[in-house]
Amino acid sequence: MGMADPENTKLGRMLLDEISPAVMVLRTPLVEESCRTNDLSLIQMLAPFSTFSNIDVPVRTASDQPYRLRKFKLRLFYNSDIRQRSTEAAKERLKQVITSAEDKEISEICSHQEEVESVIMTSPQELVPSWFQNFNKELLDAAAFSEHEAFDHPVACLVAVSSKDKDPIGKFVDLFNTNQLPHLLNDGAMDPNILKYYLLVHDNQEGMLEKATGILAEMRSTFGANDCCLLCINSSINGKEEHKQNPWASHKSSASNEKQFGCFLSKDDIEELKKTMHDFSSKHIIPLMELKLRVLNQQVSATRKGFRNQIKNLWWRKGKDDVPENPSVPMYTFNSTESQIRVLGDYAFMLRDYELAISNYRLISTDYKLDKALKHYAGVQELMGLAYFMLDQSSQDAEYCMENAFTTYVKIGSSCGRNITRCGIWWAEMLKARDQYKDAASVYFRISGEEPLRSAVMLEQAAYCFLMSTPAMLKKYFFHLVLSGDLYKESDQIKHAVRTYRGALFVFKGTAWSHIRDHIHFHIGK
Repeated sequence: MGMADPENTKLGRMLLDEISPAVMVLRTPLVEESCRTNDLSLIQMLAPFSTFSNIDVPVRTASDQPYRLRKFKLRLFYNSDIRQRSTEAAKERLKQVITSAEDKEISEICSHQEEVESVIMTSPQELVPSWFQNFNKELLDAAAFSEHEAFDHPVACLVAVSSKDKDPIGKFVDLFNTNQLPHLLNDGAMDPNILKYYLLVHDNQEGMLEKATGILAEMRSTFGANDCCLLCINSSINGKEEHKQNPWASHKSSASNEKQFGCFLSKDDIEELKKTMHDFSSKHIIPLMELKLRVLNQQVSATRKGFRNQIKNLWWRKGKDDVPENPSVPMYTFNSTESQIRVLGDYAFMLRDYELAISNYRLISTDYKLDKALKHYAGVQELMGLAYFMLDQSSQDAEYCMENAFTTYVKIGSSCGRNITRCGIWWAEMLKARDQYKDAASVYFRISGEEPLRSAVMLEQAAYCFLMSTPAMLKKYFFHLVLSGDLYKESDQIKHAVRTYRGALFVFKGTAWSHIRDHIHFHIGK
């Protein structure tokens, strides 16, 4: 089966979203206060300008052939969010996605309930609820910031201080104080030596631009001229800016209507936000990653050639088998050869050199296997599968790696629940991109889990896969949808239960399955 350009498939877009350079953001309360006048936090204000559809930066990785990077995205996180979500928080987020999805989507469905003919004519894709995407994203995010993979470890730190802050230079230094920093960094899983980019935020409601430029000059002489930047915001005089295409429109906030987002940000402010993030990406992050990748590549090539493999495998691994994995201490610190190869693979992946990524993932797979570091092994197999997918070469290699990662995570057991789920979601998307809907359905089935609400959504996703297989497997679609409806009902999501039962009825209007129809009508009636 031919497939669209991998970058434009749903999985390709998910990977750009989830496996892209992370930036740790530190800021003073006064910076946050200036952003809040726009109903946005600092990260929310910067986020729309951190995704680039055509950044057009030339990149040279391991070979001397440059290629151009077009799509690029930075993921911004406050230092306090660089950790795994608690089980409660993760559950709460999922429940919110489902509850907030209800009214909008359900009213649309109810309006065309009777036009069955038109439903049968619609493409199955259009029947699939759009909030599945948000639901799956929450599940992927719940697995983030694990010590066993490097793509979530920040490549840089954005330090923001306000021109209103007393002793701004001191504040820049204090923000990077060790007790503020994430565990991953303090435990030694992640390299603490990351690029710091110093951002002075000036609120134009306060005037006093001369003061800000004075501080900037002092910053440049303290921290170096290249890594300092002044960002002026809130230039709108009356705070009534209405943006025709509001960059923040997709960012929902229950408390306020969308009009207010960015109400103090003028056109010039928005241009400046764009330029700041563009420069940060193209002149700092990408060249930095490129350089680190080249340096690491040389080091790894030097240490790996010949000698290390023969000797280390014979002698140096003795005793490792007897050491149980202690979850509080990383098995490999950031400066171990294994971690460096993992970083090299992940940087190559994020800069789209998938060949280089695969060769490093393959190299390190062997090491992890010998060390019995199963979680590390599974993580590398998972990304290797995704890299094969993005190269669009052998689908067999890609699926073999995903299967391998998935079964390894399952073997480790419940402590890897989030990784099993994430791997499954990616694997199902990979199969769907290749029109293997029936196989994708069985993956959703395998990750449906114990939790009724989550299972309801997974079974419903499986049901749509049966509907989209060729030929459509209507009975399986029907049964999975009814099962899903029963689980929604069990979770008190009555509107969703009604919605799925209705979806099941579409298939059997005017067929002899009247007893099943009665079961459903009975439930809808209730």
